Amino acid sequence: MAQVHYEKHGHIVVITMEGDTDLNIGMVGGVHEPLLDYRDDDDLWCAVITGAGERAFSAGGDLRRFRPVLGARLISPGSATRNPPSPTVLSDLELWKPLIAAVNGYCIGAGMMLALACDIRIASESAEFGIPEAKNLGVPPGGGVAWRLPRTIALGPALEILLTGDRIGAQQALQWGLVNQVVPQGELMEAAMKLAERIAANPPLATRATKELVYRALDLPLSQAVHLKDALASSRICNDTEDAREARRAVAEKRKPEFKGR
Repeated sequence: MAQVHYEKHGHIVVITMEGDTDLNIGMVGGVHEPLLDYRDDDDLWCAVITGAGERAFSAGGDLRRFRPVLGARLISPGSATRNPPSPTVLSDLELWKPLIAAVNGYCIGAGMMLALACDIRIASESAEFGIPEAKNLGVPPGGGVAWRLPRTIALGPALEILLTGDRIGAQQALQWGLVNQVVPQGELMEAAMKLAERIAANPPLATRATKELVYRALDLPLSQAVHLKDALASSRICNDTEDAREARRAVAEKRKPEFKGR
């Protein structure tokens, strides 16, 4: 039975898509509610998203149920304004906690859209990436991929992926900067958890403000980005937070800090 597993490990949660087959097809939509739980749980500071088994992260959506939602949204003029779609991690859901994608095998279509919605991607040696919507479905790709991909890798490689619909392997993805690491399949979750632990070891309010600053500043002039940093720092990681004071004490006392998310 298809399901999404939600397993807490201290301040880290592992979200695993398990489909009816080992391709984990049609599972991306099921990640939405777990991500809301992650967003709203103050005790969770980092998340890892992966697919069950070794064959696929997710090989895409279920074409038997295909509607042009993840691709071109076929709507009448003005209807998007009257009935805007609900925010999801593929669109405009504000989720400032860190997301790591542990990509095991096929990462195609909606699966790649989800991986791109994560902040950092680690791939197994068998991973394959592709956005075949234009090639196989005759629609431009949705899920924010046309916005995210050229901001993740160079424009030329991004357009090659989008316009050809062809797949690329893990090493090509690493060369183009689509993934941060490529590791053997058996070491994938260990590598992802180690990275999550490094992130979760930091004060979570500062981590979230840093992620928000990076994404909001992508399309800002430098002067506005600097002002945004000052606004985020004063509102979320000012000198009066417990974690900020603990960080400075730990440095002065040469010990490991103990952060509380306050």
